Amino acid sequence: MSRDVDPRIAVFGLGGVGRAFLDLLTERSCGLSLVAAADSRGALVGDLSPEAVLRHKAAGPLPEGPGLRALLDEARPSVVVDLSACDFGTAEPSLSILRAGLDAGGAVVTANKAPLARAWSTLHAGANGTRRIGYAAAAGAALPAVAVARALARRDDVRSFEAVLTGTTTFVLEAMAGGASAEDAVRAAQEQGIAEPDPSIDVGGWDTAAKLVILAHTLWDCDLKIDGVDVTGIEGADPAALRAGGVRLVGRAERRSTGVRASVAPVALAPDHPLARLRGAEKGVLFRGADTGEVLVAGGRSHPRGAATAALADVLELLEEAA
Repeated sequence: MSRDVDPRIAVFGLGGVGRAFLDLLTERSCGLSLVAAADSRGALVGDLSPEAVLRHKAAGPLPEGPGLRALLDEARPSVVVDLSACDFGTAEPSLSILRAGLDAGGAVVTANKAPLARAWSTLHAGANGTRRIGYAAAAGAALPAVAVARALARRDDVRSFEAVLTGTTTFVLEAMAGGASAEDAVRAAQEQGIAEPDPSIDVGGWDTAAKLVILAHTLWDCDLKIDGVDVTGIEGADPAALRAGGVRLVGRAERRSTGVRASVAPVALAPDHPLARLRGAEKGVLFRGADTGEVLVAGGRSHPRGAATAALADVLELLEEAA
């Protein structure tokens, strides 16, 4: 990292992804200085070691800290990292954390899709036209979908893409194809740590829809909003197609002269379709460019460490670009 880079970071959220992020700071020589760590119950501010924060968190609640703005004024981070538990409907507390970080003049990184899917335009307006928002972890976690989308946007005219962006649904649909009920399939996914305690956002298609919006904005100058995506969850899967196998919850987006048309629905894919090869919790995106043709990015680990790795890469990239 350049000597001119201010490596001060503040981390919000000390759940699974937050703990994995602090573990990575301990394991890797990134040259970053942790100056604040906070969760919904308290905060630590100062010259912090990731190990000490984790020990403090394991021993009990963090001490009550200052409010969000006061914390940022005291810590003065150059990057605010939002790994907090976020309400999908309101996008809080992530939306407030991101806005405060941008208002304070720094860059922000988030692993949460809701604030981007619901407030893309206002957040990027707050960034004043510069690239001060990192969000790779919000649209694929370990799957480098955002990086590939950014690269293709620079080199080709991408007309459309389709994607399987929620590993939970592939796992559930495969189990249902094997004869399991939807309830048993979801329960098995929860037991393996693939599905959330409340899986409704995933199986209802809204997780995919949010990620679809993020990728569409990465590729195109558009005004697509999550409420403009036509969404059908796995409950809409045809029983006969399910028994035959190959059904995936697919998000599709196409740029047209009238704007971007986007949808999410369970689709019976042909056996030779690239996305039909995904198994278990794997994710994938198939981009279609005018010159490059079809470009597939697939795989990615559905695990907190995968999301933490993507967030850390965003932090380092934003700091380097700011140098």
